[in-house]
Amino acid sequence: MSNQPLTPNPALSLSATTEPSDNLNQMRVHVMMINDPSAKDEAKLLAAQKISDNLDMILSSPEYPSFLSQALAVFRKFLKEGTPHFIQEQHAHQVRKVVLEIIQRLPANDYLKQHTQSILLMAFELLKLENEENVVVCLKIIIELHKQFRPPHTTEITHFLQFVKSIYKELPSHMSKIFEPREPLKVNDLSELNVDALLEETFTMTSIQTTKKSTSTENNAQVTYNLIPRAILSLKVLQELPIIVVLMYQLYKQYVHQEVSEFIPLIMNTITLQPNDKQRLHKHFNREVFVDFMGAQIKTLSFLAYIIRLYQEVVSIHSNLMVKGILSLLEVCPHEVAHLRKELLIGKFCFDRLQGKRGH
Repeated sequence: MSNQPLTPNPALSLSATTEPSDNLNQMRVHVMMINDPSAKDEAKLLAAQKISDNLDMILSSPEYPSFLSQALAVFRKFLKEGTPHFIQEQHAHQVRKVVLEIIQRLPANDYLKQHTQSILLMAFELLKLENEENVVVCLKIIIELHKQFRPPHTTEITHFLQFVKSIYKELPSHMSKIFEPREPLKVNDLSELNVDALLEETFTMTSIQTTKKSTSTENNAQVTYNLIPRAILSLKVLQELPIIVVLMYQLYKQYVHQEVSEFIPLIMNTITLQPNDKQRLHKHFNREVFVDFMGAQIKTLSFLAYIIRLYQEVVSIHSNLMVKGILSLLEVCPHEVAHLRKELLIGKFCFDRLQGKRGH
């Protein structure tokens, strides 16, 4: 589905003198290793990397259709029954990410088409459970499978739109936590962290510094880990959701027209949200989080710019909120973030045009 290859590791490549059928049998062994409960995470990661590095060979094999069926069955079982992880450096997280990236890279042909529904069902389920990094891959899989195969409308699509609406509904209640001033996280050891508690107030990738020294670097520096937010709270994921809602409308408008119309008041409210003055003036105010949050708001506004002509009456009812939101965003959007200002001005132009037409 994607032409973006993972970084190859020459040390993992198979010998050119090995018979193709032997190569594929080795890949089957690696597939089974991924869902082996007795295997260590490091071994599973190595197996997943070997499959990824040799994917071109797998795709060219006459046995690819049977391999695909076997691999996807194992991958789905591993992802659905396994546990999401939220420390970026942990092997357990990296295995899940590589497996999802392998699925994303599969070519959109007739062999893959027959597995579309089962892959989509898995991807939709993972949205509510997984971390930010893995859900970004899931969203790419969902987009490409819908673009390439245009599967029939299912209840999962309705559930997905309801899920996205719930994220927008909950966003205002998270504002105090999103912009709560925080000092850098420091612990003696990673085992001291209450990860579940931290995830309740984590909205972007967060560094955690430990007093433990690294033995793998010359300067014996402290070891730093990265906490990945849950996708349902991730500002990065929030930026990716509007384009999928647009795609679902394009493909299934007769089924989702009412669902999409219910996004409009939520979007209007979303673009008016801002950190308060106390938060903004605090010495630990996180400007990167602020830019990520604005990016999510402006992507949301871009979605509104797409549907604005289709829902003119609903938009007009909430037009005061929209004016307030756009003016507020123009006022606070940093000048150095040029791409966001450009998107914001395009959204404003679409709204101005609509207002001009209604005036006539």
